[in-house]
Amino acid sequence: MTEGISAIHSRITELQGQFGQLSARPSVSGQQFAAQLTAAQQKAGTATKATTAPSVSTPSVSTPSTPTASTTGTATTTGTSAATGAEKAHAHSKVLGGGDRITPTMQKVIDAVDAKFGPFPAIGAWRADGGMPGSDHPTGKAADFMLSSGGKMPSPAKLKEGWETANYVKDNAEKLGIKYIIFAQHIWSPSRAGEGWRLMSDRGSVTANHFDHVHISVEK
Repeated sequence: MTEGISAIHSRITELQGQFGQLSARPSVSGQQFAAQLTAAQQKAGTATKATTAPSVSTPSVSTPSTPTASTTGTATTTGTSAATGAEKAHAHSKVLGGGDRITPTMQKVIDAVDAKFGPFPAIGAWRADGGMPGSDHPTGKAADFMLSSGGKMPSPAKLKEGWETANYVKDNAEKLGIKYIIFAQHIWSPSRAGEGWRLMSDRGSVTANHFDHVHISVEK
């Protein structure tokens, strides 16, 4: 059984690595690929549950841990590497539309995520036009943690970091005040947590499908 679980997780890693090749594979849409990845993740969860006690939750791509707040008033942030557990120090990511235009809850999430997974090419928070009806960006309750720029598909390594970031926030949703998370054409929300990561419709581009950034919205 353990060997079977390892094989499934290897398949997930393989699928995530293929994200970077989507643009060169016109016969495979982002939606089709996302469906394959979802199926592999669900299979991994089912296999894992069969070998663990009922009280242990299905492991996600990243390991849940307490967010490390950024150092106030300094140029660097100290966090813990998700891959090695080693401490790392880095400059704060540039936040576009931050300051008093975002809510205290959103600022807390930005600080926690940037400390643990930054620096990001940019973090886009408040903007007047959210891009779609009901967007949380104009209210200061959303931020996009960019993995690449120019609408380009991120590298497999960056996509893996995106999943680690998204799952870290999911696993700490209650503490961080999360409303929903979108990444790689999938959405997760506390109100429908039992459904896991839900596949979204194909919106036609890398950015619109949230492959190049992790979108995080907060409740207040």
